[in-house]
Amino acid sequence: MLNNFLKDLSDEDLKIFNEEISNFLPVEIIDSHVHLWKKDFFKENISKNRLNQNPALDSDIIDGFTIEDFKNVTEKIFPGKKYDGLFFGLPIKEANLNKTNEYISSVCIKNSSYGLFNSIPDLKEIPQDFFKNRFIGFKPYPDLVDFKAPEDFSKLDIDVSIFDFISKKVLDFCQDYGLILLIHLPRKDRLNDRRNIEEIKAIGKKYPNIKIVLAHAGRSYCYSDIKDSIRYLKGIKNLYVDTAMINSFSVNKVLLEELGPEKILYGSDLPIATFKGKNIDINNRHYFVTSTPKPWSLSSSEMNLDSFTFSIYEIIRAIKLAADELKLSNEQIEQIFYSNAQRMISDINKNN
Repeated sequence: MLNNFLKDLSDEDLKIFNEEISNFLPVEIIDSHVHLWKKDFFKENISKNRLNQNPALDSDIIDGFTIEDFKNVTEKIFPGKKYDGLFFGLPIKEANLNKTNEYISSVCIKNSSYGLFNSIPDLKEIPQDFFKNRFIGFKPYPDLVDFKAPEDFSKLDIDVSIFDFISKKVLDFCQDYGLILLIHLPRKDRLNDRRNIEEIKAIGKKYPNIKIVLAHAGRSYCYSDIKDSIRYLKGIKNLYVDTAMINSFSVNKVLLEELGPEKILYGSDLPIATFKGKNIDINNRHYFVTSTPKPWSLSSSEMNLDSFTFSIYEIIRAIKLAADELKLSNEQIEQIFYSNAQRMISDINKNN
């Protein structure tokens, strides 16, 4: 049974797609940042405190986002497009990662898609049939560091090193086979944290075959998150970024100017991107604004619901504004939305 996503889909939303987005996008799209899970994958209850602080755990989506939901959502809001995903689970400490990874594998085998393996921080053995199960990399996560992950989600990233949640075995395996390593940066200062920068550079230098992808472009939701740190990333030849939940024209413009379209992967962060609203930058800090009140967002019951559209459209609008400003070609736009991810997949398959 499908969960109740897109219950607020309107004619105005589809008008936005048809008039602003459809002609901008290529026919084939690969979304490089899609979470899939089912409610029964949780091995323990999620506390109310965590549910109230994390949009990924919001009550409207916590019951799961299945492959059927993904197909239903993307067919409705991307009519006429062939929309595929790079899939992985919801890597939180309450989740049973074995069930999660088994589900992702089954989805990818059935749909000829590919997935990223959610690994525990101290993973010492790579699962058998890794490639047969259509995994092409890993999606570790700082929340899985049990000895450091606090109950207060807002303090999650304090003092967590990248090497606390990515084991040497994962790094060595990714290096040997040229796999994708999708990294969600820890610590509150994100790319403005010098330790994060140094650890990314160290991975890039020691493991040049790894396709390092910074989720959310290193959590660069604000221009201040990227404007100075971008110069440290330019020299890392095997580094890429995804655009998940980035709604900032300024951030995308910097990424395109400094890294180039060949280093950018379109990603949405579905199902979070089905919320109506936008990420905004106020005094160099990032805030969610949503059409309906959420514990983790800025919102008001007095807001006009008709004045909002889906976050996934705002992600694409922000890319389009930057692409128009920089006069990107159709080929460069296709790189972002399809070719870069497809090339990674082809390279991994060719070598394995």
